Amino acid sequence: MITLAQDLKFALRMLAKSPAFTAVAVLTLALAIGANTAIFSVVKAVLLNSLPYRDPSRLVTLAEGDANTPNPTNVSFGTREDWKARNSSFESIALYWGWWTPIATGGDKPEIVPAMRVSYDFFPTLCVQPLLGRGFAPEDDRPDRWHVLLLSYSYWMRHFAGNPNAVGQTILLDQTPFQIVGVLPESFQSLSFGNGALSRELWAPLGYAASQPDACRSCQHLRSVARLKAGVSVGRARAEMNSIATQLVREFPKDYPPTSAVVLRPLQESWLGNVQSALWLLLGATSFVLLIACANMANLLLSKAAGKRREVALRAALGASRWRIVRLFLTESILISLFGGVGGIILAIWGTNFLVSFAPARIPRLNASHFDGAILLFTFLVTTATGVLMGLMPALQASRVDHREALQSGARGSLGFTRNRFRNVLVVSEVALAFVLTVASGLLLKSFWRASHVDPGFNPQNLFTADFRLSGSKFQDDQSVVLFERETLDRVRSLPGVQAAAISSVLPITGALGEWDQRGFHIQDRHIPDTEVPSVDTYFVSPDYLRVMEIPVLRGRSFTDADAQNPSPVALISESTARQMWPGGNPLGERIQLGGRDEKKPWSTIVGIVSDVHQYGLDSPVTPQAYELYSHNAFSAPILVVRSSVNRSALTRAIQDQLAALDRDVPLYNSAAMSDFFADSLAQRRFTMQLLSCFGLLALLLAALGIYGVMSYGVQQRTGEIGVRLALGAQPRSILKLVASHGMLLAGLGLLAGAAAALSLTRVLASQLFAVSASDPVTFVAIALFLAIVAFSACYVPARRATRVDPMVALRYE
Repeated sequence: MITLAQDLKFALRMLAKSPAFTAVAVLTLALAIGANTAIFSVVKAVLLNSLPYRDPSRLVTLAEGDANTPNPTNVSFGTREDWKARNSSFESIALYWGWWTPIATGGDKPEIVPAMRVSYDFFPTLCVQPLLGRGFAPEDDRPDRWHVLLLSYSYWMRHFAGNPNAVGQTILLDQTPFQIVGVLPESFQSLSFGNGALSRELWAPLGYAASQPDACRSCQHLRSVARLKAGVSVGRARAEMNSIATQLVREFPKDYPPTSAVVLRPLQESWLGNVQSALWLLLGATSFVLLIACANMANLLLSKAAGKRREVALRAALGASRWRIVRLFLTESILISLFGGVGGIILAIWGTNFLVSFAPARIPRLNASHFDGAILLFTFLVTTATGVLMGLMPALQASRVDHREALQSGARGSLGFTRNRFRNVLVVSEVALAFVLTVASGLLLKSFWRASHVDPGFNPQNLFTADFRLSGSKFQDDQSVVLFERETLDRVRSLPGVQAAAISSVLPITGALGEWDQRGFHIQDRHIPDTEVPSVDTYFVSPDYLRVMEIPVLRGRSFTDADAQNPSPVALISESTARQMWPGGNPLGERIQLGGRDEKKPWSTIVGIVSDVHQYGLDSPVTPQAYELYSHNAFSAPILVVRSSVNRSALTRAIQDQLAALDRDVPLYNSAAMSDFFADSLAQRRFTMQLLSCFGLLALLLAALGIYGVMSYGVQQRTGEIGVRLALGAQPRSILKLVASHGMLLAGLGLLAGAAAALSLTRVLASQLFAVSASDPVTFVAIALFLAIVAFSACYVPARRATRVDPMVALRYE
């Protein structure tokens, strides 16, 4: 311990004597360690921490899939009933679905509360017990008994101030009384249900029965979570469920396609989706930055060790052992890394908060990111490993010096560039790692640029949206709903600055909403089995919806006001629908039905073909679409779309006033500019691209500093040789070439190694790329040229300095 204390004091004195070196080293390591720690804190919260349920590894999601459904998420009530009756792998299989915008009344204005309908066994499946009251009972989960509620802890505190007497009280949802039977614990986290940012406030039973139409086998509008029995593996459960799917196909051929299967995923995997690969990618990128920082610090320490050759030789001559010398150097490097670690912790605390605020809100459990004991231990291990890694080789090299030669007066002769092999290897490694990171950021940047320049199929500029909800006895029939919506549109169109207004059942680019508006596409003169009927995204709109959205009509015509009054319905289809359903033909005048085929219902006549729009995001492929008029398909939760030059807040207030004039109980909510949906669609891509680009630039800077350091050190070591060459008549150009060529050789080797590594490693980017190959040659060549220019700039300054060496000064250098 005494010796260690002496080493620490000596290391501190040495660092204090070189403040510039110490500051550069500590700052470099603080940036690298801080970035690693901040990203790790997010990875730990989102990926590594267990889900907040008992035995989360036994929780899985189940979905009905087939060969035509690449990423199934839903299940029907009838199919779930068969699964429960036939399986032996699960303790329970629960159902849930988003209860969009129920209206909780009781205050001055109606309130929109995000809620969820669940089967009675949903909370037992998650092993969640209410904080107050009781959970749902089987008798609650019936069509005539489901008007009971569980409250979230936050809703209970906000509306009932934590009063235990809230249990048993009644509140109104959609003007229907619901009795509160319990309050959920504060620690409970609801499933994201397609939106990690949406926190559910109320839960009610599903209230289905096997005799209801919604319980049909082909009505896939629910989601499922199940708990495996103890000791049952995911593989065994998957095999059993697919065997059951095969049985159901045989028994009910009209309800299931021949390729029907069950898609079973662990809940964690299902919940996170592509977020996992993005976060692991970012953690890998910060690890590369840390390795480059270590290589840079090792280079600096090698330079410093070279300046101590005589000191080390003297210590050895006085009896110091090789381990004693190694320990002296390691003490200094670990001390530097500890200072860097302290700085890294400070940066990581700030960086974690920044990441939470900067990252897309849809990332589940992101708000749980915080600095705790596990993060501190991770930082300590990273810091210690960094100190050992960057100091070990310089320490070993210093301990192997020829002490007799080092003590001679001429020991500082020309060493040549090639003798610094380890330094050269470090530089090549830095350039290779920097190339991999910059190529990855280049691919993501190109991918993001292409996704953001996709034509959405409509004009989002000056386009605003808002939802409103019609409920209660006043809107029990379709006629009253349609009449109110027409009056609302007339009032909104009359507002100053409003150019046009329309309503729709769903909006493009809004992702998961479209999952609930896919309907079967039936053509009157074609009779095909129900299991082979194609589906299309369906929009129910007002006549001028296409004009408001500026969706081009390619053939035929758009809707008119006369169509809304005509009892014979008409329809529009998208270009991809026309191409898929009538390849090479003309669909105008054809008659179709959306949903189930029913010869007693009127058929819609196709009057126009319109441009495709992107329903599930700019980076998702277009899907077949069809449009019908809302007057023939009344719905009580329309989306208002307005084209206006007025700012959003003023427009929202004006629309609210108009709605209140018609009916004060009709709420307006979810007001947004269409550009908000565009930003949200690409939020995760933007987040990953921006962070990886920052890490790539940092890696590039560190690699350039590494090349500069090696070249500067080489010029310093060869000052005498360069002086002799100049004294013998060498031209400055040849000296410049001599020095720069070595640096460019190292950079070239690094680029070759980096290209080989990048071709292998960038394949992990495949899930993050859009319309760009992971081995895109343009990106590889552009990044290689850019890195070569940076490397040449780093070589040029030391090389230029070498040409200005005074021969007389150089010859007296020793």
